[in-house]
Amino acid sequence: MPYHIKKLGLPLNAGIGDVYYTGGLVWDQDYSKRKVYSAKSTADARIVNTDGTNGGFSGASVVSE
Repeated sequence: MPYHIKKLGLPLNAGIGDVYYTGGLVWDQDYSKRKVYSAKSTADARIVNTDGTNGGFSGASVVSE
């Protein structure tokens, strides 16, 4: 089952909706551009923020859709 990372786009009042992680520091509204992971554990490891330096993934979640 494939997994990807998504979060609510900012600013909240602009009505952007969900954005999808595409790699590097890039997020995009286009679902087809999302980075797909074959294992949930790999995607979970990407969004870990134990030292507070991973701010781009704040509010992100790993999903399978």
